[in-house]
This record gives sequence, C-alpha cells and structure tokens, in this order.
Amino acid sequence: MNRHFLFVAVLAIAFLLGGASVQAGILIYELSFKNSGQSVNYSFIEDEFPGYLVVDQTASTFSSVVVLIDPTTFLPYSTTGVLSGAYMTMLSASDNNIVAVAYSASGGSSASGNITTSSSENVAFQVIGATDNDVSIGGGNSTFVAKNMTGFILASAAQSGNLTAGGTPSTSGNSTFTYGFGGSSKVTAKYQSDLTKDANSNKLDVPAALAALTKILQNNGISPEATPAPTPSPTP
Repeated sequence: MNRHFLFVAVLAIAFLLGGASVQAGILIYELSFKNSGQSVNYSFIEDEFPGYLVVDQTASTFSSVVVLIDPTTFLPYSTTGVLSGAYMTMLSASDNNIVAVAYSASGGSSASGNITTSSSENVAFQVIGATDNDVSIGGGNSTFVAKNMTGFILASAAQSGNLTAGGTPSTSGNSTFTYGFGGSSKVTAKYQSDLTKDANSNKLDVPAALAALTKILQNNGISPEATPAPTPSPTP
C-alpha cells in the first residue's frame, strides 16, 4: 500500500473515531536530513527515512514526527514533537515576495540528537522558502504555500556522569550515565500536496495528522516510540 492510500485509510478511521475538528487548514511537509560537518553521538537518520512537519495555520505553529535511533538497540523508531515551534509568512523587504519561515530554539528541552536525558540540551531549527499564491490545500481552503523550504538543525547536550580510568562509563557514585551529543544537519522540507488535501478534506487537526503520518512510517518498518533507554548500559 503506498503512503497516499495508507494516509487516506488512516484519515477515514480517525474521522470515524472522532479525531477530527474544524479548522482553517494544516500543511504537511516531508522532512529530509543530511548530516553536515563533524558530529558526535548525533543520530538523525541520514537520507534513509523521511520525517514530517505539520503546520497549524490558525495557531501559526508546527510540530513533527521524525525518525531517530534508539541509543540502546540502535534501531530506528518514530517520535513526535522533537521539532516544534513557530510558523509564519512574511513579506521580503528586498523584493516584495512572500516567504514562509518555520523555526524553533530551545535550551533544557528533552528532544533532539540521540534523545539523551539531560538538563542542558540545546536545539535550533529553521527552514525558509518562497511561497506561491492561492494554492488549494483541500477542504475548500487556499493559502500561501512554500513548496520547498531549506535550512538547518543544530543540536547539542552535555555529558553527565563519570568515566573509569579506561574511559568507559562508570556507575560509581552515579545512578545513571548519559552520553552527550553534538551535530548539525541540512534540512529540506518538501510540501506534500496530496497528504495536505486529504487531511484538510477530512478536517483533521495536527495530532490526528501526526498519528496518520506515524502509521506511514510504521508501514515502512519503523517502530513506534516505546520509551527507549536514554543510553547504552554503562560499564562499571
């Protein structure tokens, strides 16, 4: 089953279960990541599996479902909300064109990189693209839409816990050991017209759309999030 028909099937189920609500419309983008420069313990999957960004036009916000690697089993899994923040369109002073901007920046969060648990995580995400006028997005709605947005993600967190003399994680005096991480990726967000129209025609809200997109990833062999351990088991 291809992703379009799978999405339609999931939307129908969500609608029947009461997961729909009336709104101005959402936009769905497929995300791809390409690691840039040096990194350490940084585990967005490069080029293999897509993620999705879902824009709530009414709230001027976006959320996401992305694929990460469980640092204990090294298996891919899907998770929502890792990238979320503000979305807006604005007029460019240089050429009077409309551009779309999605961005977020945070410190002390619990989402990015290899999903370690740390109080000092920092995440910056931004994509920008020129918009087209009067694009139909389904449900009788049309709006400014950026067909392609590009940008970056930069994420880091400090290591916590001690190392042994041999350089392995130590449990001496620590209940847990958490690996730090740092890295950056180039990001492409490509507008998905069919998925957007399907979602708006069924009047789905962002959570219901994210659930349907997660099903697409699972159909491609990605496990759902299942509270993975934050680090490989430390060695005393």
